[in-house]
Amino acid sequence: MKFEKENSIPKKNILFFFVHPSKYHVFRNTINSLKANGHNIDVVITSKDVLENLVKSEGWDYTNIFPEGRKMKNVSPYISSAINLVKTIYRLFKFTRGKKYDLFITDDLLVYVGKLKGIPSIVFSDDDLAVVKQFFIILSMSDYCLAPKVTNLGKYNDRKIGFDSYKELAYLHPNHFSPNEKIIRSFRGTYDKYFIVRLVSLRSYHDVGISGIDYNKAMRLIKLLNRYGKVYISAERELEKELEPYRIHIPANDFKHVLSGAYLYVGDSQTMSSEAAVLGVPSFRINDFVGKISVMEEKDKNYGLSKSFRTNQFDELIENIESCLQNDVFKTGMQERRNKMLCEKIDLTKFMIWFFENFPKSAELILKDNDYQYNFK
Repeated sequence: MKFEKENSIPKKNILFFFVHPSKYHVFRNTINSLKANGHNIDVVITSKDVLENLVKSEGWDYTNIFPEGRKMKNVSPYISSAINLVKTIYRLFKFTRGKKYDLFITDDLLVYVGKLKGIPSIVFSDDDLAVVKQFFIILSMSDYCLAPKVTNLGKYNDRKIGFDSYKELAYLHPNHFSPNEKIIRSFRGTYDKYFIVRLVSLRSYHDVGISGIDYNKAMRLIKLLNRYGKVYISAERELEKELEPYRIHIPANDFKHVLSGAYLYVGDSQTMSSEAAVLGVPSFRINDFVGKISVMEEKDKNYGLSKSFRTNQFDELIENIESCLQNDVFKTGMQERRNKMLCEKIDLTKFMIWFFENFPKSAELILKDNDYQYNFK
């Protein structure tokens, strides 16, 4: 299958709707390239953590359809999800009224508007359906799902556009990211080493029944790490007064530079654990998702870039961190293992630009010849 020369690709009207800061990072370079190539791009978001600040910093025109946010205090995550489902679809339908689009790209409920309007929709996910069962609500209405090859979408695998990469490589691949040594030095200060501890809220609907690092575990970690260097905590949640002095204060777009310079990372976040791993920073993850998510298992077992522990394995986690600090065992060979991973994975941003510009022919080609993606390294 042949594609038109770049300068003859028809200009598209594309709507991006994403609801989490991680997807801003995933789509940032792609959106900027599509804009530079003359495509008309609309961006719609909801208020979620630092998402709106990130989008503002990019200088994009955007619309926030949930300026009040979608979290509902003192309401069950299931009930709030049901209420927000209706409200979100209504507000998206209202936003798109009278507008013409060629493609919807999302990680959320825009797929329903796509079905109503007959506009093809592509969802992005790197979670196995068995882990985030509720995602079938979105998958079932999508035309295609961009997902890592190892991700299992269950009965929706037939609509998976499987890419051999990780979402973090859309913005942390060396083609797109170089650590800023000035930022790193400013956070290292007079210390030989510094460490990043990530504490997430685990309050989303898909986090029900999942635990991570509580106050007592956090204090044990800090007591250990303080013996070897400076500790910084990145947190979504309110921190106890003993933990608050460790909170890192930095512009959101600078954080990846700080993370890249850390001696090691430890936390209960999926995304940040993966970011540390692809940056070549020894990554220790602890939560009850361990053993359930294919992309995380691949980083642990195929590449040796990260280590994962369930919350009842906290003592084992402490032992492994101390071993890394004392003997440098885990850190040895880290860059070699990272380079192996980078050689085998594609540049996700390059792939997505091609895929969106040439859609729907690109989808037909990848479903027929999945190895075509290796042209994008």
